[in-house]
Amino acid sequence: MESSENKTFTLDLNIDSEIKALEVTRKETTDGQPYYVCKTDGFEVQLRKDEQWEVIWGELSAEKVEAIGSAIDKHIVKKGE
Repeated sequence: MESSENKTFTLDLNIDSEIKALEVTRKETTDGQPYYVCKTDGFEVQLRKDEQWEVIWGELSAEKVEAIGSAIDKHIVKKGE
């Protein structure tokens, strides 16, 4: 299977009561664990999922982490990545 590291996709999310395009790039740690760099309007955070989605760089409320993580999960399942 082709590596999905550095693949970028866009998600449209309702953030702060408005729809925003979120650019998401899948990266991997040196030991091959995936994490996601998420950018919108010059704002960047990095998320990963162990048992649940968590921020590894940047600041987001728990609700936004869950919303973004859920959208990433749906994209991954839809695309089979």
